[in-house]
Amino acid sequence: MDLPFRIENKNSFRVVGHLLKTTNQKGEGRKAIPLHWSKIQEEHLKEPLLKLANPGLDGLWGINIYNTDPLDSRKFEYVIAVVSNLEVSDELSEYIVPAMTWAVFPCTRETIGKTEAQAITKWLPKSKYRPLNKGYITGRMKSGAPDMEYYGKDGQAEVWIAVKEKR
Repeated sequence: MDLPFRIENKNSFRVVGHLLKTTNQKGEGRKAIPLHWSKIQEEHLKEPLLKLANPGLDGLWGINIYNTDPLDSRKFEYVIAVVSNLEVSDELSEYIVPAMTWAVFPCTRETIGKTEAQAITKWLPKSKYRPLNKGYITGRMKSGAPDMEYYGKDGQAEVWIAVKEKR
């Protein structure tokens, strides 16, 4: 599969943003995440969040943080965030994205879902990499890292999937 991609070895970094707690049970997360994005837009929370971003890192991240409940692997958190080293108010959450190797797939906001599905189901099985996360089909995640989306300027976006080289 000729999906354009790049591999990035990235040190850990801190993000701050608006947190949503949800679940994969009965597809709730697929409904709750778009509503979370709508809330950010409707309540004009995007601009104040972008002002907290470190210089040169002016896009928004959507980060799926899995295995947040040891008793239910379907529960997860999703944060709409920016990379920031600033102190923030209690209404924002912070998360440290772990140092990781990432397969990064450029796309647009309109094609991000399709790109993510193709990366996981078509590109990864044929690549020299394996994903650190499992359970996408059942929703019962076994996670070694978050899954991330990056939303930049002019409708540009990226899908970030944590990977390791196959041995």
